[in-house]
Amino acid sequence: MPKILGFNKERRQNSFQIRNKTATTAEIVLYGSIGESYWDDSVSAKNFSEELSKLPKTVNQIDVRVNSPGGDVFDGVTIYNRLKQHSANITVHIDGLAASIASIIALAGDEVIMGEGALYMIHLPWTFSMGDRNDLENTINRLMDVEEQLLGIYSRKTGLDRLELKAMLEAETWLDADQSVEMGFVDKKVEESEPIAASALDKKWIVRKPKNFLSDTKVINNGINDLTKKIEGILARK
Repeated sequence: MPKILGFNKERRQNSFQIRNKTATTAEIVLYGSIGESYWDDSVSAKNFSEELSKLPKTVNQIDVRVNSPGGDVFDGVTIYNRLKQHSANITVHIDGLAASIASIIALAGDEVIMGEGALYMIHLPWTFSMGDRNDLENTINRLMDVEEQLLGIYSRKTGLDRLELKAMLEAETWLDADQSVEMGFVDKKVEESEPIAASALDKKWIVRKPKNFLSDTKVINNGINDLTKKIEGILARK
């Protein structure tokens, strides 16, 4: 019988769940921000690692479902590494949004599958800082160090040149499923996916969010409405 391994904090159970589906398969749901947070539904690297370690040794296939705007870089990198180091085959499904550090977590999969209407976003790492010029210079150096590590992960997955990837980070690049497959971030696209959470795009640091983004639910509803109008028009002419 499937078992849910959850957190003590009830509000986080919707953003992060690990389910034992069978003796050999499990599903991880990451539908929130990355890192410890008292304001958002989120998952920290510590809690992720603790819950992942509770999976039976018999699990050899893990499906990871992602809909996340990102969050803390080092928590995200830790989650990425924990998945990469797991002995099971990892399949990542981008159901809605894989943005910022969530775009790194998504690449932990042996196979990465992106849903229709989903989005993938990469950008430069950023932080808050204060202090004298030495403090600020050290912060810039640390950001550049992090950027180089992220570039390495993106480059190994896609085969793209680091200079090309750097330009994409600087521009804050948004990709749909077809573009993500074409550029090598994603292995294939599926026609069915979970609707994206509207709040996932409601982050101040996402400065170039798509203006006309439609979730799967809106796309389907719009299609139904258009079809209804066409049928009504045909009936009215008879």
